[in-house]
Amino acid sequence: MNSKKIFVSGVSGFQGRAITQLLLEKGYNVSALVRNLESSNIDNRVEAILGKFENIDEVSSALRDVNGAVFTLPLLFDMDEAVSITKNFIEAAKKESVPLIVFNTSFDLPKEKVGMLGVDIKVILKKEFDQSGLNVITISPDIYLDNIAAPWSIPLIVEKGILPYPIKKGQKVPWISHVDLAKYVVAAIENPELKGRTLFVGGNLLTGEQIAEAIGAKIDKPVHFVSLSPDEFEQNLSPNFGSLAAKEISNLYRFLDSNIDRIVAKDYEVSRELLNVAPQSLAEWIETIQWNY
Repeated sequence: MNSKKIFVSGVSGFQGRAITQLLLEKGYNVSALVRNLESSNIDNRVEAILGKFENIDEVSSALRDVNGAVFTLPLLFDMDEAVSITKNFIEAAKKESVPLIVFNTSFDLPKEKVGMLGVDIKVILKKEFDQSGLNVITISPDIYLDNIAAPWSIPLIVEKGILPYPIKKGQKVPWISHVDLAKYVVAAIENPELKGRTLFVGGNLLTGEQIAEAIGAKIDKPVHFVSLSPDEFEQNLSPNFGSLAAKEISNLYRFLDSNIDRIVAKDYEVSRELLNVAPQSLAEWIETIQWNY
């Protein structure tokens, strides 16, 4: 039985939940800081500690006696708040002598700010970790396959036979599933000698058309990829996410489009070999999704 305990931030979110589930499957104990102990999205095996990242003492309680910690910032578009949360986490990690941090950037990580808030937050947080003196491994994924299987997307695919997404027709982009993200993060926890490294993960280069065709084969119905512009995507998101979040989420795709040559050229194979992770194929990922909702 693995007696090691790992702290995971954002355990109720898609990424944090996938990371937590894999850690639990591998026998780790998991602790988390949560605002609501009654959340149905939190596995009952998690040691959930009531608190907020705004309170260093509460963060320290969640980090006490852990063997490692995974830090993923929630979907947040406020630079001051993001930096404050991260600094509190870093201070608490120092106080509790956390031996290893895995920082999940959740998206591509350029070296310098680019003038888009959602990207620039990640750049600034990376610098905070670099200057912290902590042992940190940075995991940098790109675009999530699971976005395609979001609750609001599956009805469009199954009922209308369309897959709308804000990438250009025929453009291959690097995709990663939440399951594979979890594999990379847990492997990083298990390879502390990689401290100080930034590892680009994912790299299943696929077009929207290829994904649509493969899903269509699974559900036995033609599925057509519809290329949205980031502006159209922003308009679609705004009613449910609000104007600021819609703009900044769409900015990630504007950034992707303008940096696509650099992003697809990243050497993902290095991370696969260092962490001994074999990513899911598109067909394997499709089999994990409940297309009948």
